[in-house]
Amino acid sequence: MDIHEIRPGMICHTSDGSGYVLEVDVNNQLVLLQREDETIPFQVHVSELLEETD
Repeated sequence: MDIHEIRPGMICHTSDGSGYVLEVDVNNQLVLLQREDETIPFQVHVSELLEETD
């Protein structure tokens, strides 16, 4: 997934689960995600995001 395709409010999937995108750091290729059932956001590198399959 290209970092420029990711926007706040999207749902992204990782091997550890999915979450809503809060922030995107294009320079460092990092995405801040918030899981629905947790209060603490987590940060992942764009390479850790899973492509959605149709």
